[in-house]
Parts: sequence; structure tokens; C-alpha cells
Amino acid sequence: MAASPEMAAFIAAEDELLNRAVYPLNWPHEAPDRPFSTDDAHRAMQRHAGCPANACARKRAAQKVLVDAGHVVPDPRNSRNLG
Repeated sequence: MAASPEMAAFIAAEDELLNRAVYPLNWPHEAPDRPFSTDDAHRAMQRHAGCPANACARKRAAQKVLVDAGHVVPDPRNSRNLG
């Protein structure tokens, strides 16, 4: 599912503020320093919709929060579900 136009605009504005000379290359995809709230997890999932979960620690952390909260139900046919 694609991000809403409002979320896409928010992400674009936030990206403009990032000084790429200061932040490490993988910064936006690292695991968060503290657990996500469910709202933060939803935003992270939208922001990282194009990232494969096995390569993006931030998306994995958000997905785990949403699964634990019952907001996302993993497909039982997928052998790579969150444990």
C-alpha cells in the first residue's frame, strides 16, 4: 500500500531537512533507539514500504510492534514471518 499524499509530502519535506553529510549512510534504515509506539510504527511502515523487511531493521522493528499489537497479521504461508 502506498503512502497517502499527505504522508508522502511529509516524508519528502523531512528528507529535505536531512543533511546527508552529517548522517551515516544507512541512518534512516537502522533499528530505532527506543521501541516504536503503534502510531510511530505505522508511519515507519509507510515510510519504508519499499524496503525489504529482511534488509531494513527499522521496517522489521515497526512490523514487530504492529504484529504484537494485533494491527498486522502475518501470512502463515510465509516461512519468513516474524517469530
